[in-house]
Amino acid sequence: MNLRYFIIVFLFSILPYLIGCGTGSYKIENTNKEDTTKFKSTGAKLKNAYKIQNPPRFTLQISGGINLGMAELSSNFNTVFDSAQFSSGLNFGVKNGYGISVIGKLPLHREGNVRLNISGNYNRFTSSFLSSKSKFGYVSYNVFAFGVGIENSFNPSFRLKPYIAGEIQANIINGKAEITSQATGITRNVKIKNSFRLGYNVYMGFEYMFNNKIGGNFGIKLTNSNQVFKSTKTSDNPDEVPLRDKKDDTGEIEFGGFKNFIFTTFYLGMNFYFGVNDIIYKFKQ
Repeated sequence: MNLRYFIIVFLFSILPYLIGCGTGSYKIENTNKEDTTKFKSTGAKLKNAYKIQNPPRFTLQISGGINLGMAELSSNFNTVFDSAQFSSGLNFGVKNGYGISVIGKLPLHREGNVRLNISGNYNRFTSSFLSSKSKFGYVSYNVFAFGVGIENSFNPSFRLKPYIAGEIQANIINGKAEITSQATGITRNVKIKNSFRLGYNVYMGFEYMFNNKIGGNFGIKLTNSNQVFKSTKTSDNPDEVPLRDKKDDTGEIEFGGFKNFIFTTFYLGMNFYFGVNDIIYKFKQ
């Protein structure tokens, strides 16, 4: 990852911390704060009292997003698939895609700041997503991932909950390619067989509770799906090959070359909260 990408990720990573540092400081005597909720039956303000919620006992987060490829997942040509570069192993032949993520968040202590996150993810990339289809072919990938990680929720008892998290992910990557030779014009179809890779992701975002059961979320995520177990293996059938993402010292294996399956996701979705109750603090005048 070059310096520019590192700076962008770093700034987005510390943003929720800087915001969260001040959002938890409230004077209980001030009952006009926006976080002081209303009685559902009358709509009247709580007098001489302050109401917050306890941290969720469990949170289910469902999000969808747009994926923007980086490094070798970003084709050398921004809008055109190049079959010669793909066959030479210079890149994955795709740039952008989309995905869905389902995360279960379980607090590890009573305060609820630190959560254990368990996720299931599906991401799809195609060479023609957000761009025109090339006359030299087409490539697509499916990435199925299962992740386990830790999250820090800065304000678990308030409606606005900034968070930052990281996961280790087990990934299954497969795909297919339709390649038209630039020299001969002959088209062939190639299947990329299921290939296991170990990767990671880091993400930050915000939750906002609409009520004690439902909320929304949005944020940004950085994922590298093939950090560990890169491999470039030969195949008996040249049109059915495993994912080839490790440097080929011989230079003779088609599609072989060092490549990172790394991408940024901008996501938006819904949260479902369980075990949230109101806590009312009363004080004497």
